[in-house]
Amino acid sequence: MPEICHHRGMLAIGGMTALYPSREDAELNARALAVLEKDKKNEADYLMDGAWTGHPDQNTIAVEQFPYPNQIHARPKNASRYPDLRPVPTGVGVRTVKGTRAAVRTVIRYRDGVLRGNGSSLLDGYMEDLATDRIYRLMIAQRVRHRDLVSIEDEQGRNVEHTPEFVTGLFDEELDRLLRELPAAAGEEERKRFRRARELSEAMIVNGEFDPV
Repeated sequence: MPEICHHRGMLAIGGMTALYPSREDAELNARALAVLEKDKKNEADYLMDGAWTGHPDQNTIAVEQFPYPNQIHARPKNASRYPDLRPVPTGVGVRTVKGTRAAVRTVIRYRDGVLRGNGSSLLDGYMEDLATDRIYRLMIAQRVRHRDLVSIEDEQGRNVEHTPEFVTGLFDEELDRLLRELPAAAGEEERKRFRRARELSEAMIVNGEFDPV
């Protein structure tokens, strides 16, 4: 991407590091800023000119990773004019039930945020928005639709067929866990909102509603 941009006199701007710093959790803050530094340095090494941030505490570290003022004149030798921008991913690991469960948990929590009027939510240190929600809903739907073709492994390495009933069970289990994790002071309205978030999330998957709404 940098070569395509630089060839045309444009700046190549990298993406956002999703792991956000925290002013309350020192351990999470240190981990988030270390990931940020590594991520932006990697982009700079690939001749990006900068990147965007989503939190003011990221700015200084992000800026320090990129040569000033830009790298627009940095061009790799023998670069292809028409590079393949869609290489086949490698080294992505295995598909797991744990991954499906994490996706289920995230879409319930994200939808709960939407019901509270939030367009994005900070979940476990990661900024999750509509793109995350949509990707996870599609992932779950694909694992159900292609369950005869794609292997999804449990912790023992055994294939677990992702039937609609199995996914419903995961939604029930993760909802129960989220309700148990609520503070003791949480009221019934908050619990009802989580139940509604669970219903809406699964319904969108079952009904094939994946457009960003």
